[in-house]
Amino acid sequence: MSPTTDECLVCQEHSGEVRVPGGHLVADDAVVAFHLPPWPPPAHEVYLGYLMVTSRRHVPGFADLSDEESAAVGRWIARLSRALESLGAQRVYVMAVGHGVPHLHVHLLPRWPETPEEVSWLDVGTWRSARKGDAAAASCVTDQVWDRLQAEKNPREC
Repeated sequence: MSPTTDECLVCQEHSGEVRVPGGHLVADDAVVAFHLPPWPPPAHEVYLGYLMVTSRRHVPGFADLSDEESAAVGRWIARLSRALESLGAQRVYVMAVGHGVPHLHVHLLPRWPETPEEVSWLDVGTWRSARKGDAAAASCVTDQVWDRLQAEKNPREC
């Protein structure tokens, strides 16, 4: 059985009922994007740079999006991936599973340079020395990503 929007974790992150570190990076008619909070409570740590790109509308998957919504999701995946790479990520893994929460949410997982080669993409956020931090550290990363998005939008001329 699928939860109602009142019970949906992603909808709660949209509304502010579940706080996300640093606030929303994007909140327009089609997309809401943010840094994953330490979850589930009482967790205090989160993998730094772990971003979520979600559909504003409560739909379970890509097939449910309009063409305009899917284009917006794709644009934000690209822009946020570029921002993470400009902060030093060697690459950004992108995945959407949709099993645990039936509201479209795309995971962006950066692979930071200190990650050993033998650590698979699936384990970049869980290996022993992964870049982890509390909500304040995640808020700092959110601010850095925000700054990169603004620089991309309004590049400074020298």
